[in-house]
This record gives sequence, C-alpha cells and structure tokens, in this order.
Amino acid sequence: MFNKDFFPTPLEVIEIMTEGEILTDKIFLEPSGGKGDIVDYLLNAGAKDVLSCENNEDLKKILQTKCKVIESDFLSLTSDRISHIDCIIMNPPFSADDKHILHAHEIAPAGCKIIALCNLSTLENLYTNTRKELKNIVDNFGSYTDLGDCFSEAERKTGVKVGLIKIQKAGTSYKTEFEGFFMDEEPEEKGENGIMSYNVVRDLVNRYVGAVKIFDEQLNAAVRLNNLLGSFYGGGLGFQCTENEKPKERNEFKKDMQRAGWKFIFKKMNLTKHTTRGLMEDINKFVEQQSEIPFTMKNIYHMLDMVVQTTGQRMDKALLEVFDKVTGFHDDNKQGLPGWKTNSHYLLTKTFIHPYLCPQDKFDKQYYPNKVKISYNSRADTLDDMVKAICYITADNYDNFQTLDRHVSDNERTITFGQWFDWAFFRVRAYKKGTMHFEFKDAELWGKFNQRIAKLKGYPLFEGKEQTAYQNRQTGRKTEPKSKSTEPAQKPTILTTIKLKTA
Repeated sequence: MFNKDFFPTPLEVIEIMTEGEILTDKIFLEPSGGKGDIVDYLLNAGAKDVLSCENNEDLKKILQTKCKVIESDFLSLTSDRISHIDCIIMNPPFSADDKHILHAHEIAPAGCKIIALCNLSTLENLYTNTRKELKNIVDNFGSYTDLGDCFSEAERKTGVKVGLIKIQKAGTSYKTEFEGFFMDEEPEEKGENGIMSYNVVRDLVNRYVGAVKIFDEQLNAAVRLNNLLGSFYGGGLGFQCTENEKPKERNEFKKDMQRAGWKFIFKKMNLTKHTTRGLMEDINKFVEQQSEIPFTMKNIYHMLDMVVQTTGQRMDKALLEVFDKVTGFHDDNKQGLPGWKTNSHYLLTKTFIHPYLCPQDKFDKQYYPNKVKISYNSRADTLDDMVKAICYITADNYDNFQTLDRHVSDNERTITFGQWFDWAFFRVRAYKKGTMHFEFKDAELWGKFNQRIAKLKGYPLFEGKEQTAYQNRQTGRKTEPKSKSTEPAQKPTILTTIKLKTA
C-alpha cells in the first residue's frame, strides 16, 4: 500500500489548502484519492459531491466506501466526465506532479478552481518543458505559496519542501471566479459607519468584475479570429492588453486591479487622519501582499467593520509606537541614539527632547539665520502621530490641528530658534543643531498619557514619581537614582490581524 508516492495529506495542510474557499454545496474532484483524507475533509465541510481517482487497488477499496471513484489512472480521465465540477483539489505524486497538475488544468471546465500541492522544486527549477509550461500557467492564472517541509510530522514523513498552487481556469464561466462578489441583500445600514456608502462599494465591484470579463472577451475574440483565418492565412493573430506599451497578462491585470481597488477603499476611509505612519505601512503591506483576496462586497464590508470596531486597538498601538520612539532618546539608551537626562525610558516626561527635526542647511545659515524649517524625514511623523494618539485620549478632532511641518511653515515669520511657540498640545522650542524641545501645556493631559501607556505596558504608575523628578530637574535639586524595578521585563505588543475570505 505504501508505495514511494503515497503520502497522506495531514489535516493541518488540508486546512491551509482550503482556507478561505467556499466548500459547501460544491462538486470536487480529488485526482489522487489515496485513503481519502482530503475526501473526508471535503464531505465533512459540506461538499455536495466528491469524485476521485486511485490506481492502487487496496487504497481504491477504502476510497470507494467514501466517494465515487471514476477512474484508476487520472491521466486517462477526460474532460467530458468532469464538466460539471466546481473545483479540483489534489496532492499528486511528486514524482510526476507537473504532469498531473497540467492534466488537471487541461481537462478542468472553464472557471474551475485548481488547488494542488507539489514539490517546490517543480516551480523553481525549470529544467523541463512541462515544468516551464506549468510555471507559465501559474504566473498567468494563479499563484503559489512556499509551505516549507510541512510533511515533516505527517503520517508518512518527508523533508521535501512543498508548494501550494492555486489556479483559476480561464474561460467564459465565472460561477466560481466571481462567487461571493455581490451580497445577497443590500445592507443599507452599513452606510451608518460613515466611511463609505453601499452604492460606492457596489459600483467598485461592478467595475472590477466587468473589467475582467472585457479582458477575457478580447482573448476569446483572438481565438475566434484565428479559427476563421487559420485555414488560409497561415499566421497566428492575437489581441493583447498593454500598459505603457508593455503586455499585461490576465492574472497580473487582476492583481493590479485588486491593489488599486483596495488602495481606493483605504483612501476613501481617510485612514491617514486616524492612523500612524507605521500602521499605514502595515496597511500598504496588506494591499501589496494580499492581492489574491478578492475585491468582493463581503470582503470590503468586512474590512470596513474591522476598521470601525478596532479603532481603540489601533490607537493604543499608535500610543505605544510614538511612546517607544520618543523615549528611545533617554540618556542611557543602548541603541546608539543621542540621549538626554530630561527624557525617561519608561515614562514620557513633561518636557522631552527629539533630535534631527530642524537642522539648518548652509543656505539658511547664511541668508535666514533664524528661520526654522522641519527637515524632510520620517522623524516629524512621530510627533504628528503623537498628536493623533492624544486626540484619541482627549476626543479632540485631529482636523483642528496642523502637522508640525505645516504649522512651522505657515508661521515662519514668528517662529525662530531658541524661542518657545505653541503647537497642538505642546510648547515647542527649536535649536539650530536640529533638536526640538516639547513641553505638555496641560499637566493633567500629560498624566493621562502616561497612565494610558502604563496600563498598556502592564506596569504600575506611581503617582507623583515622575512629576517630582521633573520638578527637581527644573529647580536644580539633586535626587537619588530611583529603582527601575517597575520596568516590565518584556514589552507586550498589540496586534491587529486582517483576515478576509479568498475566492
């Protein structure tokens, strides 16, 4: 029974293969049924029917008790016998995985989804024509993921690195490809979140689906044209979608539209006003790396709900981000950064210093000796992020405040080096070497900020401790070093997971 190609698929691997897929009421083909691990999973998940192939007689007897076995040799199976299926899911023999997956793609009906495991080397070491052909199909109509040695703890172990392929068979049938793109009912109440209206979302989805269909129409037109002219013209004609005079493949076209669509959604949600630079980078990473997530109405509203429901969590993360950045400039920091005794490493002092914000260039030193300019770097974002985070604490409208760069630019005639000026929640003073001093204008707000940080980091905040140290520094009074026993051994993190359904 256990021949060289028999490696039953572990449950955790099947879960990865089917993650995000709609399994209920679908008809599946499992071309390498084995003893039925994948078949069992699909039936338990609500599949309408599962067909299978298996050439080992002992395994076939087991498999026939679970599903209909329609062929012994999968490579002999013809397309007319599976024209009604919705999806092919397979763990083919790795000794011929490229041939099996190519055959699956060849006989699959239009619009069918193909999910297959393979030896990762099949996709990365393209020394045969079949491997090159398979890689070309994956690049144009699907994607693949490196699962590593996911069979190292399996029923039959192997250290081979495994790839997971997902391919959407092209064609005029969009039953599988666009399933779930439109909601059954129009949830008008979704507009209550004030971020995006239902009609805007539906229009975006309509445009996306329509664009894919138009793309396929021109490909089909090229095929029909060749069929008409091939008998006497003798040349191969083709239509091609191009961008900036470069050809655009179907799968690349879909990914680009998905990226553009998600970016449009995030822009409409105006997240830049409510999230920090770090969070925006996380969102951009999501858009770039998760372009396989369909641009469906359900997924868009899932994202909208997530944004609304996790506002507090996101702003707590913002508070921790800005706190860690600003307090990194304490006098005994181990990061090689400049430091000052006025800055604490475990609390934000009422007056704190941040470097590299406004160094004078040679031109300004010569012609505008007292003009303050915020330099073009990400460090000013830290202070802007702090204002956003404080607005979350105070319930102030961030729209009422300017960024530090804009505020200094708009008041360039009155803001000079060495002189205090007001900005947002702070009094600020700039120095020519580039450092800026910030002081909370409201001592109560300063206390609330630190209380919130202490709660998030999980250590007690002793009332008056930092205030007393600050007052002593202002008066020149010396104090004995305080114990740092209240500093947490490990900083907890707050994570926001974006998980949407794949089609």
